[in-house]
Amino acid sequence: MRWQSDEVRTRVLNALYWDLAVPRHRLSVDVENGWVTVSGMVDRPYQRTCAESDARSVPGVLGVTNQIRLAQAQGVEPQADQVAESWH
Repeated sequence: MRWQSDEVRTRVLNALYWDLAVPRHRLSVDVENGWVTVSGMVDRPYQRTCAESDARSVPGVLGVTNQIRLAQAQGVEPQADQVAESWH
């Protein structure tokens, strides 16, 4: 079963490699029994979505856990709920 997980992992990494929207060097992929976990950090929400979609499209993938986090942009205005929390 381990060789199948390794093969699926290789295929997912290959799919990420060919998607120019995904910063593949900042992501890691783990596979267990056909279940793929993608983790790491990206700059934009669409990159997170693209990486998950790429993984789901690979034959042998039964499901995807997307643990990719968004990098905090420098100098971004705080969201309204963050401002409200700071007043309390």
